[in-house]
Amino acid sequence: MKQIKKVIILWIVSLLVLTGCSSSELAVQREKQAKKANEIVVAVPVPLAFAKQNTKFLQGINLALDEINTAGVNGKKIKLAIVDDQANFKTAVDLAQRFSRETGVLAVIGHWYSDICLPVAKIYEEAELLTIVPTVSNPELTQKGYQYIFQSITSDKKIAEKMCAYAKSQGYNRVVICYEESSYGENLAQAIDEEAQENGLIVIDRRCGLVTSEQLQSAHDKWQALDFDAVLVALNMPEGASFISRLRQINRDAAVIAADGLDVADFIDELGQKAEGVVIVTTYSPDDSRSQMAGFTQKYQAKYHEQPDVWAIQGYESLQLIARAMAETKSYSPAVLANYLRQMEPWPTVSGTVSFNENGEIEGRNIYTKVVVDGHFQYTD
Repeated sequence: MKQIKKVIILWIVSLLVLTGCSSSELAVQREKQAKKANEIVVAVPVPLAFAKQNTKFLQGINLALDEINTAGVNGKKIKLAIVDDQANFKTAVDLAQRFSRETGVLAVIGHWYSDICLPVAKIYEEAELLTIVPTVSNPELTQKGYQYIFQSITSDKKIAEKMCAYAKSQGYNRVVICYEESSYGENLAQAIDEEAQENGLIVIDRRCGLVTSEQLQSAHDKWQALDFDAVLVALNMPEGASFISRLRQINRDAAVIAADGLDVADFIDELGQKAEGVVIVTTYSPDDSRSQMAGFTQKYQAKYHEQPDVWAIQGYESLQLIARAMAETKSYSPAVLANYLRQMEPWPTVSGTVSFNENGEIEGRNIYTKVVVDGHFQYTD
């Protein structure tokens, strides 16, 4: 598997070389074109069907667009190029190559999944194309020395810290880690395992691939024999809902603590009564009393007549970060914008007082836990 990944990455790099234009030349052309244009183009490659059906990400980014364009940025407006990467690796590579060649595109917000984003990020880095990644928490993204890639979502390590701290606070000492076979699942499971040890928790089993009821029943029998207290989940939707549904058929009282991969709009609708008691770690709380959250919620509800979710904030803040960098630097140079973000002073935003570390990882975001009680989420902190 590792060899296949290396071949894929080498193939991506070779595709970039064949474009016939150096990275520096592309970056200079981007800056020149942005200076001349009335609109700054930001590409947003996402799996549209999933984003529309399960999240409010697009609502959030469009709210930011309206707000930014009301005043403009340096006398210009921003135009979004929202495209469907279909959660497909080849499609995502094709789009990344296209955006890298199109010098009218100044920045990218995307992609959604780790297995796509991690290799595709190299294309954007080689093209010196400023990229904000709002949904991939995998630490590998910020461990490669990239200068143009920024992770605007809380890292797996911090999510794992919160999951394990919550488990400990509830008196859960013996835990199971269940994860999906993907970059997201594997890295988050490792982070949870390490944080569990830090918190004095005993990991009695660590499993992936429990896709049938028979497999889960066999695993649960083992967990029960080992006196497990809780299951810590590193899964995305819809697989996460399916796992919890089957687990609750076996043990309706099993304690479940999930990462933010399950923090989607239809989680409770999908699971119904089986969602009761499930705990999800999230970076959004409607109970946050800070003025930035109150102002965002008021504007969001006025436009969409509904409550926002964490992904609406991710979309909103990702575009706001790009606009802020342009406004503060009065520049369209990818290098200048990237340097500004990396050195940005802590900025009070909807999600917290944020900044980026030298690796491009966001810091300062608030983290919460919420639990399903009587068919609704209640926030515990």
